[in-house]
Amino acid sequence: MAKAKNRPIVEDNSGLTRRKFLVSAGALATGLAVTGGIAGCASTGGGGGNTSATASSGAAPLPWKYQKLDVELVRKRGYEGYYKFGCCYGAASALLTTLTETSGGSWGTIPQEMFAYGAGGAYSWGTLCGALNGSLAVINLASEKHADIGNELMGWYTEFPFPSEKHDSYCKIPKQMTTVSKSPLCHVSVSTWANKAGARINEEAKKERCAKLTGDTAAHVAEMLNMALEGKFAAAYAVPGEFDHCMKCHQGEKSQLDNQQGKMNCISCHDDHTKNK
Repeated sequence: MAKAKNRPIVEDNSGLTRRKFLVSAGALATGLAVTGGIAGCASTGGGGGNTSATASSGAAPLPWKYQKLDVELVRKRGYEGYYKFGCCYGAASALLTTLTETSGGSWGTIPQEMFAYGAGGAYSWGTLCGALNGSLAVINLASEKHADIGNELMGWYTEFPFPSEKHDSYCKIPKQMTTVSKSPLCHVSVSTWANKAGARINEEAKKERCAKLTGDTAAHVAEMLNMALEGKFAAAYAVPGEFDHCMKCHQGEKSQLDNQQGKMNCISCHDDHTKNK
């Protein structure tokens, strides 16, 4: 995976260098502070949005204007973006680039290279999968229902058999082996796949798998945001019976012990003591 500290100053199709972008972004921020920001951003519906803090800082109030996205275009861009600066950048860039084209407004003001830090679970620490990390940031900007959509994305990721075959018409290695991670962590997701596939972490097959996973994750975000825009989004993820009994005892203010924070599959890392003899 590309490491952020080694990334070069690159130019996009318009010839805008990263240095020039940052200078321009600074000028834009100054202008927004004077004019009071960009007005007229539409919502994808729901409740719980907080616009006062963003408005007072000079940024456009959230959520930002969102128009329906081409899911398969986002998927392909996520796949391609992975090979530039990794999974977090790939997912965020795919969504942001497409949103800039469809919705304009504030979407084009975000420096996409800021998401390069998330490669490999944040500088290759194997924590939250970068594809989730970058996607969640965009969801938070796009919808008042960000908490519901974000939670659904996390749950979906843990149960989805990555990678899908929807990249096979343009990818380097089609029809790869799939695995279900049972976890949103990069370490678990990658290791589960590599062990089953008999692959090494730094070989091309693993990179292909993660590039497809990046595209699949960004595409699912586009699907859910499109549904929210149409008022059709409904959360489907439920904690699997495999470990829901753990949650009832250990998680939540009203639980018996209230000594655990998280929604991941407990028995991926811990023995189920309720079944020990």
